Amino acid sequence: MKNAAAALLVVTALACTTATPPPPAAPPVVDEQTRNTITQLEQAIAQQPANMPWIYILATYYDKAHQYDKVVTSLQRLDELGWTQGVRVHEFRNTKTPAFRRMVAQLDKREPRVNHAQTAFTLRDQRTLIPEGITFDPVDGNFYVSSIYQRKVVRVDRDGRVSDFIADSQDGMLAGLGVHVDAERRLLWIATTASEEMRGYTPDLQGRSILFAFDLRDGSLVKKVEQGTKEQPSFLNDLAILADGTILVTDTTRHNVVRLAPGSDTLEVWTDGLAFPNGIAADDDPRYVWVADFRGVTRVTVADKTKQKLETKELLNGIDGLSFYKGALIGIQNAIGKARVVRIDPATSSVTLLEAKNAKFEVPTTGVVIDDGYFFIANPGLRSFDENHRLWPVERLEDPVMLRISLAAAAPRNP
Repeated sequence: MKNAAAALLVVTALACTTATPPPPAAPPVVDEQTRNTITQLEQAIAQQPANMPWIYILATYYDKAHQYDKVVTSLQRLDELGWTQGVRVHEFRNTKTPAFRRMVAQLDKREPRVNHAQTAFTLRDQRTLIPEGITFDPVDGNFYVSSIYQRKVVRVDRDGRVSDFIADSQDGMLAGLGVHVDAERRLLWIATTASEEMRGYTPDLQGRSILFAFDLRDGSLVKKVEQGTKEQPSFLNDLAILADGTILVTDTTRHNVVRLAPGSDTLEVWTDGLAFPNGIAADDDPRYVWVADFRGVTRVTVADKTKQKLETKELLNGIDGLSFYKGALIGIQNAIGKARVVRIDPATSSVTLLEAKNAKFEVPTTGVVIDDGYFFIANPGLRSFDENHRLWPVERLEDPVMLRISLAAAAPRNP
């Protein structure tokens, strides 16, 4: 009690003296890349003032630059334009003002809630997997899931049992991304890319990507094609398989799609002029392939590589996983705002929301169509790293959950 009274006297005495005010805090340092990106986005929005994806991205860069008032102004502009995709608060680490919180609440309120998905299975005791890609083999009935952190592929059998199919770093595997089964040729194809979030990353791996094919019967290596260096980086992301066994892979960093012809050991540019391409899917009509990039979804004609962007009233920017199902596209939109699953009908340019505001969502990534069901990764844990790219303690992580949407039940119906 005496110590508390003495402390109170000291505080009172200090408060009554004329103290020299502390020097003003130095303004936060903003790197040149952030400043340049802000300038470029501001110029682009001046030409297209209603481009909501650009406005959202600009708001995230204002946050990096500690321009809090401009963050709020950008969100207010989105509100005026009718933005319905919410706000991912983790992208605004610096902005904590009451005005910001009010705008987040306002925009999140407008985001519709659509819940069709049910839990398909959970990868028990796999918290550090950090999965990204998922595929299915109709021959053996197994799922195959790629891992970013552990640099491997796990197999999930019909009873939900999980086992390693490709071991950690096997054959030099990098962070596992897009994965696809070629059931006819009994091959598992996987795109892998060097990531600071993968176990065992070293700076000499920067910019490297590797496309692998493994034998589905025994996991042995069949094909390994490397691309990219630190000076000329590559980011092989997702892939599609054509009827003749041709592999098409999006290269997000190089803004193109590369092709591996049957029997070839060399990747060649198949089509370019894209903006951070990610999801890719072969159409049931062999004449076409669909590619999702940051600007939307584009149909590419296989014969001559002509491109036709799909025009819709809905925003289709930033789709990750892309699948084809009975004349429609199923996509996971996770690059701007809150994640959602959409169904796109190219014939009518209509978009149906299949899943949004799901409590299990934590940057869902990719999915696979099986019969009339869409299976996808709900919570891969992509944000489970600190600022130095170190994985959180296992106690903070969750088991990955795979959700299923019945596409037949959720199909759009004529009024």
